[in-house]
Amino acid sequence: MALVSTETRIEADINFSQITMHNEGKFNPDSLGEFNNALDSILVDESIQCLVITGEEKTFAQGFDLNYLGSEKPDTVLAFVETSMVMVGRLLRSPIPVISAVNGHAFGLGAMLVLASDYAVMREDRGFFCLPEIDLGMNLVPSMNALVKDKLSAKALRELLLTGKRVAAPEAVEFGFVDQSCALEQLISTALSIAQPMLGKDRNALSGLKTGINKDILSFIQ
Repeated sequence: MALVSTETRIEADINFSQITMHNEGKFNPDSLGEFNNALDSILVDESIQCLVITGEEKTFAQGFDLNYLGSEKPDTVLAFVETSMVMVGRLLRSPIPVISAVNGHAFGLGAMLVLASDYAVMREDRGFFCLPEIDLGMNLVPSMNALVKDKLSAKALRELLLTGKRVAAPEAVEFGFVDQSCALEQLISTALSIAQPMLGKDRNALSGLKTGINKDILSFIQ
């Protein structure tokens, strides 16, 4: 079974592509490669108006595959983390709107995907957003640190990064890094609805403007 799947369809007259992360959204070299391949095919198709990223069942994305990280040398792990952030950088300067449809738990790198999206909508009755590094005894690489510092308020940084708190949808909306919460069956339609203001914009202009506003993050991503 593929670790990442894509489909393109039309809903509410919007031609959009959806990336669905399987296997609990655990990122290792194979799943990262599949995710990048999906981005390649989506971003080259100028008929696609936006990208929706989601997961399956109770998980959006668990983040890094800890079994993979535990099996590799520290230098290899660090190189993989940096490579993963290159993918995050692609979202930050994407020429089309990116919406995270958070169907369940978004941990670690999964949380980073949410923060790198233009919009985020989260299932209201299940799932947590969490930056678990403090409880894993880990530090963030500079690109991750720049991302969370730029996208989260000082209070959210304290509550999430320094305590490892798990935040459900209502509090995520209150903190401001999730735009809206809704029922699971309304997740995709809500994602498309909140992205409406950014649809149909000039691709080069949108990518250029996003690159500009995210330059402090992108400066740490090679």
